[in-house]
Amino acid sequence: MNYKPNTELIKLRMLKKGYSITKLAKESNLGKSTVSRLINKMGTSRVETIYKIAKALDIEVKDITL
Repeated sequence: MNYKPNTELIKLRMLKKGYSITKLAKESNLGKSTVSRLINKMGTSRVETIYKIAKALDIEVKDITL
């Protein structure tokens, strides 16, 4: 199942934590291109991807999905 992430909230949390796309990719154990596609609103994301990003940013999954 795929989900549409709230990219504005993700970007805001990245800014607060001082994370670049590269740093978020490393912290979430995802590929840089996967994180970049998600941030740049290129399609939907798998729940596993959303979960990893939420965990890396210390936020709830429900808070970053639309």
